[in-house]
Amino acid sequence: MKPARRRLVWLAAGGAAVGYALGPGRHVAARRVASRTRGDIDDAWFDLPDDVRRRDVATHDGGSVHLVEIGAGRPLVLLHGVTLAAEVWAPIMHLAADRFRIIALDVRGHGASVVGDDGVGRVQAAHDLATVLETLDVQGAIVMGHSMGGMILGRFCGDFPDVLRERVAGLVFMDTAVAQLFPPGVDVLADRAGRAILAREAAGAPIPHPDRDTELLATRVAFGRKPAGRAVQVAARLGHDLSDEYRSKLWIDLFDTDNRDGLARVTQPATVIVGAIDALTPVWAAKRIMENLVDGKLVVLPGVGHQSMQEAPHAVVDALADLVVRIERRDATSAAPTVPA
Repeated sequence: MKPARRRLVWLAAGGAAVGYALGPGRHVAARRVASRTRGDIDDAWFDLPDDVRRRDVATHDGGSVHLVEIGAGRPLVLLHGVTLAAEVWAPIMHLAADRFRIIALDVRGHGASVVGDDGVGRVQAAHDLATVLETLDVQGAIVMGHSMGGMILGRFCGDFPDVLRERVAGLVFMDTAVAQLFPPGVDVLADRAGRAILAREAAGAPIPHPDRDTELLATRVAFGRKPAGRAVQVAARLGHDLSDEYRSKLWIDLFDTDNRDGLARVTQPATVIVGAIDALTPVWAAKRIMENLVDGKLVVLPGVGHQSMQEAPHAVVDALADLVVRIERRDATSAAPTVPA
């Protein structure tokens, strides 16, 4: 099946799932989703390890970024997608804490972070990323952004080139986009719809908060063919817990994403990871990111949807290991003495 057609099929299936969720059968359907298991991923991996460390970093506008840390080694800084939180990276923490100092952020508006005076959005979150890197004096880091996190990472590259150059050794853009989330024409309609939603909320008519069963079935759309039920449960719970104060603003902020100027500043090795059946940011979106990178490598994960860190954590860690080899190879080449003629 062609990628474009595959995306339409998955989106249609997602629409059907949400419609079903609104009917009387949503409880049964939700239980079926939650009970599915996968033999290659332990359910315990979807919970944060017991020995994580927590801290809060003050932001430039009076808020704070909550961090979850574990491990030692090269810093690996993680930015999650919209409606999620640092907890979603638990499988990567279980698998890679023996080789990385993992620092996972609750992006402002999510989890235990406190939103400052400037509100929520990619621009503010990119500033937070720069603040965290500088406050923790991080050197030689790999920064990995998933979905919205990848868009924040792209914005960071454009807005903070000095911090990028001095503190980041490699980047990973995972299940995300660099520009134009919607086809021409649809982007205009999406913008109008977003403005209408914000106007309704400003007038005191917020969008109804979905119940847990509806959230679970809607979240299933983000996954590929055979996700673990526990993975869907975690993502759905994080989405359900997201404050209504920020929910619409965070989504609508993504509509006009265009980070091509930021990627033009990236000279470090970068990896682009995408699920082969990601219905939200498909393979063509990953290829568009590749077009804007000097030293990029594309990794497509068969059978995986939008939640690569939960669906295929082993493959993600393998891609990180490969990126480290590329970084070290580049560093060795740049450090090699010049032989006189």
